[in-house]
Amino acid sequence: WDEKYRQEIEITSNYPKSVLSSYPPGFSEQNHAIRESSGARLCSCDTLPQDPNPIVRINTGIGYRGNEPRPTQIPYIAAGFFFARAE
Repeated sequence: WDEKYRQEIEITSNYPKSVLSSYPPGFSEQNHAIRESSGARLCSCDTLPQDPNPIVRINTGIGYRGNEPRPTQIPYIAAGFFFARAE
């Protein structure tokens, strides 16, 4: 996972000031091979433009599709998992 997160942090839109935080993928062993599940995104937020008094709505996280060009920016952080440069 270390190498995957190193590669991912370098493609963020604000590297080198990025902090990655997520729920890492799970894994299982099948026939002596490691099979990795997709991770889950943290919650997201949005507002409805048609709402006369817009409020921020917090939505549940969704799984990754696998074709995302880079990590998305969100205003939340997962408890216990942070990945950033150590400088």
